[in-house]
Amino acid sequence: MRRAAALAATMMLGLSSAALAAPPKPQRVMSLNLCTDDLILQLLPPERIASVTYLSRVPAQGPAAAKAAGVPVNYGTSEEVLAEQPDLVIAGTTSTPAVRALLKRTGIALLEIPAAENFDDIRAIARKVGRAVGEDEKADVLLHRMDATLAALKLSAPNPAIAVVAWDGGGNVPGPGTLFDAILTAAGAVNVAAKATQNTLYGNYTSFDLEQLVVLSPQLVVYGGSGLTRPDQVHQQIRHPVVQRLFEGRQITYNETFYRCGLPQSADAAKRLRDAMLGALAAAKKRP
Repeated sequence: MRRAAALAATMMLGLSSAALAAPPKPQRVMSLNLCTDDLILQLLPPERIASVTYLSRVPAQGPAAAKAAGVPVNYGTSEEVLAEQPDLVIAGTTSTPAVRALLKRTGIALLEIPAAENFDDIRAIARKVGRAVGEDEKADVLLHRMDATLAALKLSAPNPAIAVVAWDGGGNVPGPGTLFDAILTAAGAVNVAAKATQNTLYGNYTSFDLEQLVVLSPQLVVYGGSGLTRPDQVHQQIRHPVVQRLFEGRQITYNETFYRCGLPQSADAAKRLRDAMLGALAAAKKRP
């Protein structure tokens, strides 16, 4: 009898210790970055979100606009952080520097998230955020879906890869080491412009002119748009008569907003891009 009682007491002590060791889930999470907006809107119920950025409600700016409509928004100011009193703030490593400095001085919990440049980064970021908000399993579910989509794309990848010239909305060429290049590769394409130029602009972005485009003669021209009504520099390039004549029907516009943030849904973006490229190539073959 004494042995059973001692065993029960030990088990209860172990359970109590485990409960004490498990950190409480943050109940008021505030996001100061559009990309982390999208992630926490998938991981948390509205009642656990203090606010997300106002940009998350703009359909052309992010894929989670419908979910963002149900939670408060912020404009990334220090005053808002102090007024909302979040128990966790998630921000990018390059945005809202004044607010991040304030958080470090006041002791409010801050999680800084760098930009994702490939699918490994996406996995690391999703797990880091999931762990911070106490939703590891939900993060794993999102990543499982992403990896399943990537595996299916790899099994059905075009051979050889589709040769494209790709620009972003600013007229720059995203080269190896950029998120768009990772998505383009997953879609089964290769950005020949990135491999053919040494004109480095910044980071892993380069420039590419129309003469090089004509010489390389890729299968498709792929260019980004903001999804907003403002003019994009790249549109001036693709309106050139030479481009219009040589690549009639072989131009694809992608909403670069959905390719800018490294999210588990980036695999879906690769699938949409694959479908668009194959559709354009099939249509081009039917033309006389």
